[in-house]
Amino acid sequence: MSEVVIEVGFTPLPEDDDFVLDQLTDELEEDLRDIGEVSRLEAPTGPDSKGVGELVLATVSVVASTDPGYVQALVDLVVGFLNRNQGRKAHLRIGDVELTIDQATKAETSQMIDLVRDAIEHSR
Repeated sequence: MSEVVIEVGFTPLPEDDDFVLDQLTDELEEDLRDIGEVSRLEAPTGPDSKGVGELVLATVSVVASTDPGYVQALVDLVVGFLNRNQGRKAHLRIGDVELTIDQATKAETSQMIDLVRDAIEHSR
C-alpha cells in the first residue's frame, strides 16, 4: 500500500494564544490518527524563525494511504474539524501542492476530495 505525507494546518484567530492553539492542534491530531501516523511539526530555531511558532503549532503531518477511501476520510475529518471550530480555514500541503478548505459544503467537499487525490498523484 502506497503512502504519502500530508501537512494539515489551520489558521489561528486573532484572540488565540499558545494554549488554545495547542488544544486545537491536539484535537486535529487526534482526529487524523484514524487515518494514519500523525506528528507535530518541529518549530525552527534561530534568528529567522521569529513569528513561525504560531504556524507550526497549528500544523500536523500525517502519513496516510493513497487509497481513495483514506483520501475521503482525510477531507471529511478536516471538514469536521472546521465545522466544530468556526471561522478557521485548513491548509493542506501535499508535496508542492497547497490547498485551502474553508467551511466546505457537501459539493465543495466532493471537489476537495478530487483535488487531494490529484495532488497525491502529482506528488508521486
